[in-house]
Amino acid sequence: MSKGIDVSHHQTALDWRKVKACGIDFAIIRAGRDVTVDRMFHQHIKGAIDAGLPVGVYWFSYALSKADAQREADFCLQTIKPYKLDLPIFFDYEYDSERYSKERGVTPTKRLRTDIHKAFCERITKLGGKVGIYTNIDYITNRLYWDELKHYPLWLAQFPLGEKDVGWTALKPEQVNTKYGKPIIWQFGQARVDGYSKPVDANFGYMTPPEKVVPVQAKPVEPKLKKGDKVKVINTTQVLNLRRGKLYGGGTFVVYRDSYDVIQVSGDRVVIGVGNAVTAAVHINDLEKI
Repeated sequence: MSKGIDVSHHQTALDWRKVKACGIDFAIIRAGRDVTVDRMFHQHIKGAIDAGLPVGVYWFSYALSKADAQREADFCLQTIKPYKLDLPIFFDYEYDSERYSKERGVTPTKRLRTDIHKAFCERITKLGGKVGIYTNIDYITNRLYWDELKHYPLWLAQFPLGEKDVGWTALKPEQVNTKYGKPIIWQFGQARVDGYSKPVDANFGYMTPPEKVVPVQAKPVEPKLKKGDKVKVINTTQVLNLRRGKLYGGGTFVVYRDSYDVIQVSGDRVVIGVGNAVTAAVHINDLEKI
């Protein structure tokens, strides 16, 4: 069993490294809704990945039809394309989805709701994604033909103690409702985590999230050369008793001196000379510090 949180634009300024350090094992992040990217999605997912947390996403649906659901699936895949997910893309169709439909003259039926779910999930699967469904017991028993969807991984929303800040120890993971199949994730309410000032949606996971290694912060690379260094020109050739060095970008120059001053460094281009008098611009690999 593992512990996870799910977040959206409602949560800002998370310290993801503290979240992971306090024992959170995975994160589910809202990627968007309809055909709109969640305004915190990129910040959240980058933060979670950089902290070494396995991640999944969910997409909130306002689909009125199967075609709308397919369009949402395409937009979702485009949104998450830059990232490698460890957990599924979860389809999230809720009561607010139905309100939206009714306001636009479409009354959701059990058949339509089911077809919308299937259209999104089948589209994601067809295009190579891993997909699951976020839903609750009311939808499973009353609003969907669940037998047509139960083969998809289930993220179950069920709040026996209410949604608000029940804490991580108020319920035991084995208390999850398994009558309709064991979910891979149970969202049981809200709890607090280090790295954020308010309660967040809390989940027990029944899968084993992959181990992730926190990327090591690379130390800044010191430049090989800097202004004021003394260098000698290497990789030279002898032409008519004159030693010639390679100019940056092509051509040669006569190397009269055994040492030069570095006047300017710009990437791999180094300007050398005597004092402030410029002799040549040389590739950094054709110089040796002395």
